[in-house]
Parts: sequence; structure tokens; C-alpha cells
Amino acid sequence: MFLILLRHAERESNGSDPSLSTAGRARAKVLATMLADTGIDAIFTSEFKRTQETAAPLAARLGLTPTQLDDDMTRAPLQVRAAGRCVLVVGHSDTVPALIEALGGPSVRIDDDIFNRFFVLHVDNGSASLLSMTYGASS
Repeated sequence: MFLILLRHAERESNGSDPSLSTAGRARAKVLATMLADTGIDAIFTSEFKRTQETAAPLAARLGLTPTQLDDDMTRAPLQVRAAGRCVLVVGHSDTVPALIEALGGPSVRIDDDIFNRFFVLHVDNGSASLLSMTYGASS
């Protein structure tokens, strides 16, 4: 199984559930182009607009409806494992690292001002390997 995990794109600075900023919408479009032919079976987001809006261009391109990821880190790994062979998770600076670890990957950190981190976690027969990179414009 391959999991593509990333933090939501740049958000507006106001409100408790802000939308993406202009830069964030541009990053979401880059993501849709990058991942269009990767064979993604399912997309997970949180309940917040910024994760949903980050995933939206790719979901529309693939004809997929994103599912809300359980915020309980004992249930979320089971949810993504059951979703398919290649799964995208758009989360937050705290939930993406927690999910990587819950799935057997190494400890990672995403600073609050970083929006371009991109992880590919390969999980196979109890072992996990992680590829960490950046995408789009620098944060």
C-alpha cells in the first residue's frame, strides 16, 4: 500500500475554519496535476475547509469524493488501510506526522509555516518506508 500524505495548502489568516489563500489554491492545482496519474483509489481530508479545498481539484479530476478521516489515531490507520492500494491523506501539521507514525513510519515534523511538505509512505507486510519531499512553490 502507498499513502501520499501532506499538509493542507496555504490558508487565509482569519477565522477558525479559513479557506485557502490564493497561494494555497495554486498549490492545490499543482497537486492535482502531479497526482493525476498515480492511481489514487481514495482521498481523505479532515473536517476543515483548508484540507477539503486542497484535495478538491484532484478529487474532481479523478471523480472521487473525499472521505473525512477519523481524528482518532487508533481508528484512522484502519480507515486508510481499508481504502485501497494508493491513498491520499490531506491533513494538518500535527495529524500527518501522527498518522505516519501510527502506520509504522518514522517520526517527522511539519512546522506551522510550512505548506510544501509531501510524504509517500509505503507499507508492506508490517514494514514501512517513507519518502519525504517538497512540491510547488517554497512556503
